[in-house]
Amino acid sequence: MANSQLLINIPEGKIPEISLIRDVTKHLKRGHRWIFADCFDKNDKTKGGLALLKIKNEVMGIGLVQADTQLRFRMLSLSDEAFFRAGNSQHTLIQWSEMQWKKAVALRINFRNSLTNSFRLINGEGDGMPGLIIDIYDETAVIKHDHPVVENFWNHQGIAERLLQDFPFLKTVYHKRRNDEEIKGVEICGKLKEEVLFLENGSVFASNIRDAAKTGFFLDQRDNRKLIGQFGKDKSVLNLFSYTGGFSVFAAKGGAREVTSVDIAKAATAAAVRNFEVNDLKVKHEAIAQDAFAFIDERIKEKAKWDLVITDPPSFAPNQKAVESAVVAYTKVFSESLRLVNNNGLFAASSCSSHIGTDKFLEICREAFSKTRKRGTLVYYGGQPFDHPYPIAMEELRYLKFALFRID
Repeated sequence: MANSQLLINIPEGKIPEISLIRDVTKHLKRGHRWIFADCFDKNDKTKGGLALLKIKNEVMGIGLVQADTQLRFRMLSLSDEAFFRAGNSQHTLIQWSEMQWKKAVALRINFRNSLTNSFRLINGEGDGMPGLIIDIYDETAVIKHDHPVVENFWNHQGIAERLLQDFPFLKTVYHKRRNDEEIKGVEICGKLKEEVLFLENGSVFASNIRDAAKTGFFLDQRDNRKLIGQFGKDKSVLNLFSYTGGFSVFAAKGGAREVTSVDIAKAATAAAVRNFEVNDLKVKHEAIAQDAFAFIDERIKEKAKWDLVITDPPSFAPNQKAVESAVVAYTKVFSESLRLVNNNGLFAASSCSSHIGTDKFLEICREAFSKTRKRGTLVYYGGQPFDHPYPIAMEELRYLKFALFRID
């Protein structure tokens, strides 16, 4: 294979070693790929980048060191995997990256169809390719990372060539960085359009990928948005923390009588209006640029009610330390949202906080019902779709929770 098509940047010279002070062998052999800072000597000076992981002078595998984060090491390959070749780390890494790529592509190769042409191709650790995210929006592929060490490891030109080879319908490959960086992103091939149009379950969405959150859209709510479409008929629908109106569009296409989208960002509510336009929806739609918490307070005082309320706030728990305060925040926003639902109406609650597990999420929902002295029936419980896989040993990567309740 030509070097230009390699998926990784091959390191020069000897790969450094980093040693564990705690035995996490079982943890790794079960399939977990992360090791945190407390498992290493706090005085260790290993710089960020590739390293061989050792315990008691034995090489356990190879991975990436993030010297500046609590998530200190991301495992790429264990030393007992079939393609691991001791003493030839370059060969090991090439073999490893090829195998992961082929498995990820095979899972999605037949997914694109006349109703849906947007999906996640690479889901980081869930596809055995730590820190690498690739989302496809029709003819545009977007690459994104969550740390500079990861960004330096992956060979973007090689990835772009493989994308065009395996998915010949692609015309543009864009490497998206954080929106607050001076250079928001780089066009690796083709030219990124100001507005990218794509399909999800028959609905059209428009995204200004360069300025949008994440890679351009929240693809992980695909199955849950479709569900809302099935329950929207003849209902008044309130979509809180609506972003660009994904749930709103599906509610309207499902026959909603009227839809209200609320988000603090004016650009997001403008995008929601645009998404109604590109779908030629004539349903009454009010897009309100306001802090959702303030909106809820005001509407409670007005005794306003909707038939279906969707509350999908941003993550309140960016780390484990924030879990306690996040539980309070979720309970409050869910309980107050419930006050806006008509009797016998529907309430959808969602959380993208990886540190809030399924049991804790449902406990929060139960407490929210209790605080409002309402009873609820769980109609549906869902999460992320199949193109967002996660290792069974990494429950924290099953981050998306979505519950639809009937108010009894």
